[in-house]
Amino acid sequence: MDRLDTYRQIIRNVLTPYADITYANVSVKNRQIFDSETDRYLILSEGWGQKYHLHSCLIHVEIINDKVWIQLDNTEDGVADELIQQGIPKQDIVLGFHEPEIRPYTGFAVA
Repeated sequence: MDRLDTYRQIIRNVLTPYADITYANVSVKNRQIFDSETDRYLILSEGWGQKYHLHSCLIHVEIINDKVWIQLDNTEDGVADELIQQGIPKQDIVLGFHEPEIRPYTGFAVA
């Protein structure tokens, strides 16, 4: 298996458990949207809270130019450490939610 295929599998393995999270205070389900052709991986939260429809993104990860870009991470602990623990090197992960000027100071890839 080549490096990017390995990264795809790791991303799917790390993100999948987030689809099973249940919430006590709202009727929301997390849904996994994984597209290996475009290398976009999302966990969306959708449901109802009292009279309001809730629809938001919990996690958004992409593979761009052979790097794993974390575009959004609304988890408590962050998925970057989980991706590292599963075998993706820190130098191949970009924290895309940080401004480009901040990225050199994160210890992760800049782009």
